[in-house]
Amino acid sequence: MANSLIRSNRNKATAIPKPTKQAKASDFDKSASDNKAVSSVTFDTNLKISNHTRNKLQAMAMIGYAENQRLSVDTAIQSFYEELSTNEQREFDLQVSTLETRDVKLKSRKGRL
Repeated sequence: MANSLIRSNRNKATAIPKPTKQAKASDFDKSASDNKAVSSVTFDTNLKISNHTRNKLQAMAMIGYAENQRLSVDTAIQSFYEELSTNEQREFDLQVSTLETRDVKLKSRKGRL
């Protein structure tokens, strides 16, 4: 009886799936990917906050201002940004741009090591 079950799976000639796209050697060439200029990187970090702040972020999510705590932080920052004057927004944007450039440089250096 066990032999019939084994043979039943081996008899299917059409069970082998065919790939829609085959890989080429050039897909794995590292020198081609090094030429691309990276302008932004995204990675997770840790932020140490009090339980009170965490609870406020969770409350924002629970009452529908954001889907989760991460988006609650984004919503709060966007609200803060909108309250800034034009000159303060420009300064804020400059600082964020500088920090983003630093992140790109740090991450691109780690990728080469």
